[in-house]
Amino acid sequence: MKQGNRISAAIKPADKTAFIQTLKELSGRLDFLITLQPEESQSLRKIGIDGVPYALAGRDAVRASLDFTRRSFDLDEYEQDVTLFQDLGEILAVLNPLRQRLEDTYRLVGADVMVTADDIYEDLRNDNGETAAVQAPLQQMRKRYQYRNGAAAKATKATKPTTPNPDAA
Repeated sequence: MKQGNRISAAIKPADKTAFIQTLKELSGRLDFLITLQPEESQSLRKIGIDGVPYALAGRDAVRASLDFTRRSFDLDEYEQDVTLFQDLGEILAVLNPLRQRLEDTYRLVGADVMVTADDIYEDLRNDNGETAAVQAPLQQMRKRYQYRNGAAAKATKATKPTTPNPDAA
């Protein structure tokens, strides 16, 4: 059963501009943030949930004594990394739920838009070309179904087993 219009809201242009500007400003404050390539991200050692106490215990050990560490060990750098990890975790704890809510709302609005657009498409098709002004949008909307039906037909042909012709041998 189609469901449309499950959300009815609007963002004031000034609020949208202010929100985006605030995000840009916040991003600028974290100018050291990086973007990893997928291969690099996959190759990194994962900290996991049990990695945090492991890393903190390592910090406590080197704070107690540096005698057992490699000569090149930099305690200040390690403590800075641990602190940054914890700080970023606190920021993510606030940001991730907001991001999830934004994505969920975006998906819901998108679904509402598509259900309503499907209704419009159905009405356009039922118009039988009587309203000349809507023919261009109708042709544009038809492209979605032509593409989808064409792709579906190609996929069906590709997966459909072919029976060998016994007379061809």
